[in-house]
Amino acid sequence: MPFTHETTVPATPQVLVDTLTDESFVRAALADLGADVREVTVEGTTTRARYTVPTTGIPEAFARFVGDRVEVTDVRTWTPDGDGATGTVLVTTTLFGRAVKLEAQRRITPGATITSTGNSKVDAPFVGRKAEGAVDELAVVVLRKEAATLAGRVG
Repeated sequence: MPFTHETTVPATPQVLVDTLTDESFVRAALADLGADVREVTVEGTTTRARYTVPTTGIPEAFARFVGDRVEVTDVRTWTPDGDGATGTVLVTTTLFGRAVKLEAQRRITPGATITSTGNSKVDAPFVGRKAEGAVDELAVVVLRKEAATLAGRVG
């Protein structure tokens, strides 16, 4: 099930990209999620982060199988696009011994609106679709928290 999130932050697209690709911002946004950051690297407009996050918020039917924390790899790339920017996101983890992948596209418009759309894929027979819905819901929660951290940083 795809997800969509939209937020407006009062800054130019360049300021937003510069902030979203700043290592200290990435670390702060992850800290706001309760993540235990293992590694963050920034190369140009690409960020790579490896961290663990608490499983709070995962539906109870799944939480009992995954433990208290999940390790995540998160790669985000931004590219100038006219007066704005486009971005790609790839987040991967393993749940129940199965691969979980979330892919998203992002767009920053000159009006400082950030639109994110994407979906997840959970390679698990019988429960994959249900798990994908839960992962997509969590993605929106993460994007809301990122937006709040971003507004606090540039606002």
